Amino acid sequence: MKINSIKILVVDDEVGYRKVLNNVLTERGFSVRTAASGEEALEELKKQEFPLVIIDMKLPGGIDGLELLQRIKGMYNSSVLIMTAYGGIETAVEAMRRGAFNYITKPFNIDEIILNIDRMIAQQKIIEENKYLHSELEKVYGLKRIVGSSREIQKVLDMISRVAFSSATVLITGESGTGKELVARAIHFTGNRKDEKFVVINCATLSENLLESELFGHVKGAFTGAIKDKKGLFEEADGGTLFMDEIGDIPKSVQAKILRVLQEGEFLTLGDTIPKKVDVRIIAATNQDLLQRVQEKEFREDLYYRLNVINIRMPPLRERKEDIPLLVKHFIEKYNKKENKQVKGISPEVETECYHYHWPGNVRELENVIERAVTLTKEDVISLNVVLPLVKKTGDVTATEDELLAQPYKMARRKALDAFNRKYIMNVLNKTNGNVTNAARESEIERQYLQRMLKRYNIKSRDIF
Repeated sequence: MKINSIKILVVDDEVGYRKVLNNVLTERGFSVRTAASGEEALEELKKQEFPLVIIDMKLPGGIDGLELLQRIKGMYNSSVLIMTAYGGIETAVEAMRRGAFNYITKPFNIDEIILNIDRMIAQQKIIEENKYLHSELEKVYGLKRIVGSSREIQKVLDMISRVAFSSATVLITGESGTGKELVARAIHFTGNRKDEKFVVINCATLSENLLESELFGHVKGAFTGAIKDKKGLFEEADGGTLFMDEIGDIPKSVQAKILRVLQEGEFLTLGDTIPKKVDVRIIAATNQDLLQRVQEKEFREDLYYRLNVINIRMPPLRERKEDIPLLVKHFIEKYNKKENKQVKGISPEVETECYHYHWPGNVRELENVIERAVTLTKEDVISLNVVLPLVKKTGDVTATEDELLAQPYKMARRKALDAFNRKYIMNVLNKTNGNVTNAARESEIERQYLQRMLKRYNIKSRDIF
């Protein structure tokens, strides 16, 4: 921040003080404007921004120094220095509570003014750096990262905009690879908690005891191996957002404690007896049917409704295929930079293949394919012979037994169950010639629940026979 570019507004009803400050600061290279009242100051602020403002507490008219300070802090990022007579120190201290940088008493020492201005310039540098950081975070984590123009994705973007500034709990549902964490980050970094922490935990990867310790922390001696106090993620995220991925895999004992946080805003650290209060926004995500888990008595119904205040469904890629060209372009640009390549796009044959392919791994799979294709291709356009070996055959969504055995137990169990459910439903619908009511009766499944399963596994009854 160069001195000759820094604008200072001096607000004082005494012409002598205005002239002294104007001359001294102008000589040092600052651009100075003056105002004799709060009303004049606000008119100057409407014309241009002033990073630094010097205000006398006692001003004529309807806007005194304290009121002017409040208006400036409410509308601008200015650093404000207060001037006051010795008897007005109590009011000046109140001004600092309301956001003033500092105060000085009249008659003032010029060196004291300059010292405060130097410190205010340093504060403005931090403000500018934070503004830049937030703009960069918006690029990395904000709405711009969610690529697509389809009706389905526009619904998601609209929901993000509507809920970002609330504190309501959000449940993001959708298949693996659809971008649920991206949505959670966009909500956080678009909303009023963006200055606070965004903390992530994958609930499926931790054992019950470890998960409880990670979420709530523990005190020294709480269990064998607890050699020192540990802060939990709820406390870590205080004031910010805790994103709980794979929420459907949380054990019931831990579910009860999460419910307490949602209901009471407090929790107990493991081994402690005094509850801790926190202000945390929870955003949860799952690729499971939580209502099914509730019916199976594996997930608490009261917790489900507490989590599902706002529901955002991430559509699978097969439901938003018109977004594929935009996504492909986005990923090619991303990996061109990373790999220092100059790939211009994909061939028409690849575009056709991308459109007809089922994309069981959704956007994550598409990104993986494009990354590998950009890395492997020797041409400036990605051809079909490069892409075909990178994708599964259409409809091949069932993992082999060896693939399942190589995965974590919970993930493997879920995939095996999904494969069985899909096969079972297809079989019973074939028996009933696609009649959902008869299929529900045949399988002894409630029709409403069967309808949800059809939707979950993207099975269209009209396509069965």
